[in-house]
Amino acid sequence: MLPPTPDLRRNRASWAVPTGRLPFTTAVLLGALPREAFDPAFRGQDLETTYLDTADFALRKARVQGDQYLTLRVRCYRDPAGAAPDVYALSAKTEDAKFRVEIPGDEAAFLLAVRPTSVLGRLLPAELFARLLELAGDGPLRPAAAVCCRRYAAEDDRDRLTLDAAVRTDTGKRLPYAVLEFKSIDATAEPPAALSDLRPLKISKFLWATEV
Repeated sequence: MLPPTPDLRRNRASWAVPTGRLPFTTAVLLGALPREAFDPAFRGQDLETTYLDTADFALRKARVQGDQYLTLRVRCYRDPAGAAPDVYALSAKTEDAKFRVEIPGDEAAFLLAVRPTSVLGRLLPAELFARLLELAGDGPLRPAAAVCCRRYAAEDDRDRLTLDAAVRTDTGKRLPYAVLEFKSIDATAEPPAALSDLRPLKISKFLWATEV
C-alpha cells in the first residue's frame, strides 16, 4: 500500500472519461502497462487529498496566476478492502518541481490542524519551504478542500497511467466524468494511440475544489 515511488515523471496528457467509456478505457490501460505491484487485482485505491492554504487563499491566488506557485497537500492512501493500514504522504508541487515524503498518521493529523507555515520547515526541501514563506508568510495554514477518488493505475519504469473515478470534494462537488492521466519521465513519450478519441482535459483539482 505504499504510494508510488517518487520519480521524475511529469504529466504529458489528461482526458475526461465519460461513464460509458470507462470499460474501454480500462481495457486500454491494462493492455498498455503492467498493473501496479501493490494492486495486482486492480481493485483500485481510495485517495483522500487535503489541500492546505491560508485563510485568504494565498496559495490558490498564486496557482491562478500560474507564474510561481506552490500546491501543498496531505494525502491518505487507503486500501478499499481494509486489509492494509492507511498510508499518508505530504507533497508539494511548483511550476517546475515535485516533492513527496511519506509521513506517519499522527503527523498527518497534526498538519491538518491549523498550523503556522514554520512547522513545514523540517519536512520540505529548503527551496520549497522558501517558496511557501514567500507566498504565505508565517501565517497559519489550514485545510482548504479535500478531494476523494478511487484510483486505478498501471505503470512501468518509464510511464504511468492513472484513472481517477468518482472524484468528489468534502463540500459536495462532483466531477461528472473520470480523469485519466498519462505521465512519463520521457518528454517525447506518447500515450496509447487508442486514447486519441477521448476529450483532452486540463484541470487543477486544487482550483476546482476551492472554486466558489
